[in-house]
Amino acid sequence: MSEVYFYHLTQTRLEVALPKILERALSADWSVELRIGIKAEEEPISDAIWKGPDESFLPHCSEDNDKLHDYPIVLSKSPLSEVRDCLIVIDQAELQENEVQKFKRVCLLFDSKNEIELMNARVTWKSLLDAGLKTSYWAEDNGKWTKKD
Repeated sequence: MSEVYFYHLTQTRLEVALPKILERALSADWSVELRIGIKAEEEPISDAIWKGPDESFLPHCSEDNDKLHDYPIVLSKSPLSEVRDCLIVIDQAELQENEVQKFKRVCLLFDSKNEIELMNARVTWKSLLDAGLKTSYWAEDNGKWTKKD
């Protein structure tokens, strides 16, 4: 059964938190779809991934690349035709409850300083819970992610 992790960014910017979460997914030997919102700019996200620490190289490409299978991380604005192990949702990208089961894990990152992201995360949380899906909420606590009940 899929798990959905909600990551509530309260202290760290997305550009800092995202590479760390991607590293964890890759350390589990998962392929990742990083879905960004339709209105979001892809370039700053790509830059944040490339400009991480040298020891944590995170190869990735855009969904329009001809060789998606060569990259462990694919940036998309809509669902990929080839399902990956993990879906990470940022920048208010669309996530539908009927697609959650396709992935081993879905991670939804949202910023507490962005009211629209916060509202969307609450709506998504409720709809996934109502659908009977397994969800967990993670918040930052002194630089670490802590699972909250």
